[in-house]
Amino acid sequence: MKKTIAVIIVLLVALGVSVWHRASREETRHAKIFLMDTFVELMAEGTRGQADAAFKDAIAELRRVDSRLGYRNSLIDELNSNHTLKDRELYLLVRLSREIHDASSGGFSITLRPILDAWGFSGTHPYRLPTESEFAAWKRLPSDHAVTLDRDGLTVRTPEGTQIDLGGIAKGYAADRAAEIMKKAGISSGLVNAGGDIATFGERTWKIGIKHPGGQGVFATIPVRNRAVATSGDYERSFVEEGTRYCHLLDPATGLPARGRSSATVIAGTCAEADAWATALFVQGEEKLGGELEKRDMDWIVVDQEGRVRTSAALQRFCPEILPASK
Repeated sequence: MKKTIAVIIVLLVALGVSVWHRASREETRHAKIFLMDTFVELMAEGTRGQADAAFKDAIAELRRVDSRLGYRNSLIDELNSNHTLKDRELYLLVRLSREIHDASSGGFSITLRPILDAWGFSGTHPYRLPTESEFAAWKRLPSDHAVTLDRDGLTVRTPEGTQIDLGGIAKGYAADRAAEIMKKAGISSGLVNAGGDIATFGERTWKIGIKHPGGQGVFATIPVRNRAVATSGDYERSFVEEGTRYCHLLDPATGLPARGRSSATVIAGTCAEADAWATALFVQGEEKLGGELEKRDMDWIVVDQEGRVRTSAALQRFCPEILPASK
């Protein structure tokens, strides 16, 4: 068992977090799969038979969400082609995205797809600087407020030219769905880590290590029970050109990479919320969004590019004021 746990810790550090758990009389089972262009980790308390059945169902759910909301041959492709689609699941995710867009003063956006494509951050081509004409063309397009939701609770509509992308919320949502499937399968406590977007459930307290954005290892360890954690960092997808590093976390106001922060972490009730709000916090910073997050019973950590650490009040005792030297 000790060897298995060590492997889990090493893998999760590579994804931006690490996980420890307290001693328990119950066995903790583990599974992993490469899906959604990342490693997904699943952990569950229970017998081997219970866990294996739960993992099978949870992985099937992850595949289902990925096929419906991913970049290729998905509902997103269909909506971007036809500009209207009837689907309850997509409708609810777009509605949540719109709510977070408004509450974060535009820090989170689902209409960045054309400029993400131009940068190469959506996998269309190798990373590069967009041209001035590509920026100009994207800026002329309608933004999030032009995405409309019919009163039927099913129909999503977008204007001609608008292309949506749920990459900032879909992995968190997938983690939520997999966790829900595991609960329905009888798992009392568990964890789903979809590439650093973590959903936990049950009474077990998990210790989540927040990755040092400047190197290996973690700089803080946060106890989490029955909540979700997500981190957005400028180290995740980036490239360097003429001495400047460009990351995939774009400011919706400009289409350029957001500046001033190295990472932003949010702890929330659902992983979909944590995922989207972590992106918004990275873009807007704690001065604009810290109070809003705390009003919503969410906790947060921000590391700026000078290594200064800012947190919500509840997390201050777990975090240093300045990042330790990276190892």
